[in-house]
This record gives sequence, structure tokens and C-alpha cells, in this order.
Amino acid sequence: MYQLKVDNTDALNSALRAQMVEFNAQHFDAQRVPLGYKFTDEQGELVAGISGCVFGNWLMISWLWCSDSARGKGLADKLLTELEQVAIELGATTAQLDTLDFQAKPFYEKRGYSVKHQLNNYPRSGTRYFMEKPL
Repeated sequence: MYQLKVDNTDALNSALRAQMVEFNAQHFDAQRVPLGYKFTDEQGELVAGISGCVFGNWLMISWLWCSDSARGKGLADKLLTELEQVAIELGATTAQLDTLDFQAKPFYEKRGYSVKHQLNNYPRSGTRYFMEKPL
């Protein structure tokens, strides 16, 4: 008989993700190709980075972060441009990401991304934007 147990761990999340990826792979004709770039300072510390993957003809951007000390220096733009260019070389025709109202929506809009969907009151009083851009 099955037992219901509480498990609020990262390990459970990782196991569930692995199971879903395996299940979904049976229904997709594409593999995820991970991509990531970073800038480091003289001490090797991370100051900005971007990660995502190409999945079929989609560039799926997961994270773009820039430290306070590195903001306004064009690093985020360089990271995004590089990720998009490599994704195009790998066959991506559209990029997608999500961002919150206090994050980088204007940054992405200046670079050709448009809102396709938004969740209001997320998680309570903010807005989450789902954005796309043709590559």
C-alpha cells in the first residue's frame, strides 16, 4: 500500500523533474542543449551570468543576473546577445523567458521581447510577465 509523506526537499524536486524529463522525452523529437555564459572579476568571482537551453527551435532563458557593482556596464546586454546568437546557430527561431515587474521587463522590451502573457497579483501584489522574441 502507498504512504503519503511530507517531503519539502530539493531532492524531491530534482527527482520529480528527472521523472518528468524522462516521460516528456518520449513525446518530443528534440533534446535540451544547455547554454550558459558568465563574467567574472579579477578574483574569479561571478559578477554577471545567463543560462538557459535550446529546446527544438526555442531558446528558453532561465536566468539572467548582474551584480549591483556591474550594472549599467553593458554586461547583461552582451550576455543576452551571445546566448541568442549561439541559440540561432543551434536552430532556435524564438526566445522565451519570464520576468517580474521589479526585475528587467524594460531591458527585455528594448531588445525586442514582447509580453505574451502576464500573471497579475503574483505572488500577491506583483506581476509576472512571460515574454517572447523572434530570433
